[in-house]
Amino acid sequence: MPKIVTLAHQKGGVGKSTLALNLAYVFNSSLNVGLLDADLQGSLSSLPLMADGINIISLPKDMEELRKLEFDVIIIDTPPYLSNNLPKLFNVSDFILVPTKAGFLDVMAIQSTIALIQQAKKANSCLKAGIVFNMIQSRYSTVCQVKKMLKDSAVPLLTSFISQRVSYVRSVITSGIINSNDQKAKEEILALAEEILEKLGL
Repeated sequence: MPKIVTLAHQKGGVGKSTLALNLAYVFNSSLNVGLLDADLQGSLSSLPLMADGINIISLPKDMEELRKLEFDVIIIDTPPYLSNNLPKLFNVSDFILVPTKAGFLDVMAIQSTIALIQQAKKANSCLKAGIVFNMIQSRYSTVCQVKKMLKDSAVPLLTSFISQRVSYVRSVITSGIINSNDQKAKEEILALAEEILEKLGL
């Protein structure tokens, strides 16, 4: 039975799709990975990923069917709004990753997602979740202030983070950051993947 990692944040522009794709590339180096694009925009499903060994999964009518697929890990990219499918996806997930920029409005916007995660935990007691700072710029004081805002959050802030780098933007068409020459970006995405795998017990 696969471990299911769902990326969710109802605010657009926080880099969910790019992060989902790069995590898929990292996990795919040692695990059998499926990638599900639940966003109606189809940002990921429109990419020719099969050539790079990434298996694209269609959104099933019954989300429980995902648990029957023969993958080690399934990564799900969700739309930038609260869809009817989101609670169903949360209920079959093992880990929910909430990417956010280190901005006050971005952090305030994740409260609805956090509420859904808490609701899902009532039906899925094994569900784990974490917030990750994504697209971080070098404004240390703001990051520290936002960290304080998340200190008592029901969903913990992960120790790893992803910086704002041009190489991440390019990674969508260059087989992932893991295949780039940006060593710092590689270290960031590998640290995040390792932290998620640790949470999953893999």
